[in-house]
Amino acid sequence: MTQDKQPGRSFRSMLQESSVIVVSIMLAFALDALWEESKRTTEADLAMVSLESECRSNLRSCDEVYKYHFLQAKRFGDFMALPEEEVLAMTDREATEMAYVFCGPRTFDPSLGTANSVISTGTFSILQDAELRHELEAILNLTDDTREDVNNMLSYMRMLGQYEVSLGGPWGFPNQTSWPGETAPDTSYLRPVSGAKLLELRQNDDYIGRVKLYQFTAAWYASELERLSFQIKKVLGIIERLQG
Repeated sequence: MTQDKQPGRSFRSMLQESSVIVVSIMLAFALDALWEESKRTTEADLAMVSLESECRSNLRSCDEVYKYHFLQAKRFGDFMALPEEEVLAMTDREATEMAYVFCGPRTFDPSLGTANSVISTGTFSILQDAELRHELEAILNLTDDTREDVNNMLSYMRMLGQYEVSLGGPWGFPNQTSWPGETAPDTSYLRPVSGAKLLELRQNDDYIGRVKLYQFTAAWYASELERLSFQIKKVLGIIERLQG
């Protein structure tokens, strides 16, 4: 009798062991799924924080460069309307500072490390927001546009600089480059501009035409920066909504 019952007990034991193994495996899968979900949530939170910081930094720099070019264009327009006697009355410092307005490019190179990383690694599958993905991609596209505008602006700057040489330039304030233990007067050859020379330049149609070409490309660049600033603000608004 005892021998007849032994196989039954062995089967029940095997069934219990199998059940424990199945439950253990299912529990392991559940814990692994919870861990992965927690990891994805943490990665998404970190991506959001990093993206917000990157956007705010880019917005500040973008607006600074936009404002710079806006003011430069305004100063150039005001100068072109100045009466001749006021130009002649300028000191060398005033005239030289005005000459910098003719062609003084300043550029904005945005930091896009987080944005590119988020897109290239597929982090948007974690962020789960189509609007954020769309607007962030628009920022990257606008950034490419601004790079083209920078190249155009700098090409006219070089063209103008080459023409200035034929007119006795370049002009400017001497500068020095410091290095540990040594100072190099690398632009000591520069000379300031007088009011009379500045008026002569304004009356030179070939020269001032080149300046206007530069000013046009700089204004176009500034308009692209204005669009980029607006786009960055849109992304920041979406991030604030998602975080709230």
